[in-house]
Amino acid sequence: MCTLIVATRYFPATPLLVAANRDERLDRPATPPFRWPESDIVAPRDDEAKGTWLGVNRHGVFVGITNRHLVVRHPDRPSRGRIVLDALAHDSAAAAFDVMKHRDAANENGFHLVMADAKGAYQVWGDGERLRAAALPPGVHVLTERSFDAAPTGREALLARHLARFTPEHPPTDDDLVALLSLRPDGGAFDDVAVHVPAMGYGTRSSSILRFTEDATTFLHASGPPTDTPFEDYSSLLK
Repeated sequence: MCTLIVATRYFPATPLLVAANRDERLDRPATPPFRWPESDIVAPRDDEAKGTWLGVNRHGVFVGITNRHLVVRHPDRPSRGRIVLDALAHDSAAAAFDVMKHRDAANENGFHLVMADAKGAYQVWGDGERLRAAALPPGVHVLTERSFDAAPTGREALLARHLARFTPEHPPTDDDLVALLSLRPDGGAFDDVAVHVPAMGYGTRSSSILRFTEDATTFLHASGPPTDTPFEDYSSLLK
């Protein structure tokens, strides 16, 4: 997954809000969100590597990951989707962070990881050699595969301009978030939010919107580009 928008403790009625796009090969098989057998998580699945790019567990912990652009991928290292599953094994974002920040970066391909719940949000990122970790302050944050100086990007600035119109008193609606995830000012090029490069067999494969309130968690998911794929409601899986 290549774009994560995370609003933590910024919108009063929604202590955690996530909007995300997954960019991947168009022919890589995937399964929409479901409750994983013998697990307490709800997440889509990458059917090739059997991991996931985002999910939520019964404790209300959200975890999402992107790759890291322009780093050498070592085929002998495990799938990044396993990192998400490991983080989702914890009963709070803080507990997940305490464990994940001590992983051996030399055993992982480059990644950017976010762990969050209603009480806080954290990020851990590695370049395949070193690991870095930090807490996210209250606010709206954008994370992509090009974050942390991985590569030049205009996508984060593009989203920041659009996100600036939302305030604690005027949070985004689901339609607003779909519009953000569908941004294609360059016609779907790699630095757009919704990527569409069919000549290279690559693009935005799915989108997700998750809202964590005091009363409930909602999970909307589009199993295709947000520009032309309806979002389905998977919230009942979280009950």
